[in-house]
Parts: sequence; structure tokens; C-alpha cells
Amino acid sequence: MKNSLGNSRIYGHIFAIFTILIWGSTFSATKALLDSFNSYEILVFRFLLAYVCLFAFYPRFLKPISLKEEALFAICGLCGVCLYFLLENIALNYTSASNAGVLVSISPIYTALLGFFIFKKRLGRFFLLGFVFALFGIIIIVFQPIAFRATNTFQINPFGDLLCILAGLSWAFYTIFLDKLFEIKKTANTLAITKKIFFYGIIFSSLTLFYGGVNPSIERFFVPQNAFNLLFLGIFASAVCYLSWGKSLKLLGTLKASAYLYTIPIVSILVASITLNEPITLDILIGSALVLLGLFLSQCV
Repeated sequence: MKNSLGNSRIYGHIFAIFTILIWGSTFSATKALLDSFNSYEILVFRFLLAYVCLFAFYPRFLKPISLKEEALFAICGLCGVCLYFLLENIALNYTSASNAGVLVSISPIYTALLGFFIFKKRLGRFFLLGFVFALFGIIIIVFQPIAFRATNTFQINPFGDLLCILAGLSWAFYTIFLDKLFEIKKTANTLAITKKIFFYGIIFSSLTLFYGGVNPSIERFFVPQNAFNLLFLGIFASAVCYLSWGKSLKLLGTLKASAYLYTIPIVSILVASITLNEPITLDILIGSALVLLGLFLSQCV
């Protein structure tokens, strides 16, 4: 019995590590695709692939029960699929994958704040201290004071960094509404819920193509790097990882599994350095450390 429990935990850690390595690499994959696709195309193509993959795993549909329930699915699709990834994709036109990986990761702090103001949920004892650390980390990453003192010139991307922060806020709204949806659909298959959220997300995302347009070029899909990154984002990061993350939550529990989320900024920085040759500056290191510390403290009970 003990061996069985131990093996389950090992598998849980393996699933969690796999998921975080993939999710931490998505920022670099998206930034690389921006050479051939616009932000809106990446969003739609990614989740079309993900939906097809999830449909293959679970071909059943959740029947509409009420207008309120469908509205929750639609809001989750809007916030957690369309707005979150659209803001992130556009941001990567203006800022580095390293910055994006760190700034987007502060969404748990937004989630706690929204839960406090909207649903009167209690904040942790060290939340305020964690918030201050994370805020200082964000300021260092965005304004890069050490680099400024060394070169006497600003090399900041305030628009891109702001979009990353807004993306994190959008994910926080998604998390809040998803909790309400899970309360209503307690007996429903998680994969079926995810698939329906993706369905609404694709509908909202498709509307953005009227603004962003679609390049009719087919050749770009056959460029090996583009094909790999699209498949990586659509199948692995958006479909497979939802399954592996759900499995790790089940085997490890929410608290232990969620601790792995704090390492996403580290993965994003390392992958961006290796694949995109983005420099790992002292500002990024110090800012990331403060953000990670802030995230940890803010989640302490």
C-alpha cells in the first residue's frame, strides 16, 4: 500500500515537472512564431489544434443546462483563452519572453485580491508583504535600474510589460469564474469542461481576425520551426498539459502541485536565453527573485 502511494506521488511530480517545463517554454515558442504569424493568427491556430486534440481524447459534448451556466463557460473562454493569450501574444511583439514569463506569473496575487474584494475571501497573513516584494520585482524588471546606471540609457518596454500584467489580471478573472463553474458542474468531466471553455474561446478569438487579418500564405506552415512551434503550443501546451496538470493535481493535491507554478518564470528565462539568445541581466535575476518570493509569501496561509 505504501509503495503504491509512493509511486503515485512520484508520477504526480513527474506530471507536474513535465507541465511546468512545457508552460515555461511557451513564451519563447510564441515569440519565435511572431516572425511568420500575427498575434491573432497564433491565438486561433493554437486553440483550434488544442480543441481537435481534446475532442480526440473526449468526443462527448456537455449539453447546455441554463443561460447562467453557458454565460460562465463563455466568460471563462473570453478571459482564460481569448484575452489572456491575445494580450500575451501582442505583448511579445514589444517585450522579451523573459519579461513576459515573469510578469504573467503574478496572476495568483490578482486572484487573491479579486477573491477578497468580490467574494470576501480571507487573505493570507503574509499577503501584503508578498504583494510589496512582487511589486518591487515588477518595477525592477520593467524599468531596469541597474542597466540604466551602467549605460545611462533606458531600454524599457512599458507597453509590452503592461500587456503582460493585464494578461495576468485576465487569468485571475478566469480562475475566479472557473471556480464558480466547478461548483455548479461538480459531477462533470473536467476534460469536457475544458473543451467547452476552449470552444467559446475559439469563437471569441476568431472575431479578432476581423481586426488582425489572416495572411493567405500556406508556405509558412511548412517551415519546420513554425510547424514545430504551432504543434508545441496547440497540442502539448494547450491540450496535453491540461491533462497532465489535472493528473498531478489529483496525485499530489492542489497545494503541492501548485508550488511548481512558481518555477515557470525560471523556466521561461532559461529557455528564452537558450532559444532566443535573450540576455539574462542582473535586473531580471533580482526582479524575478523578488516576484517569486512575493508569490510564495502571498500564498502562505
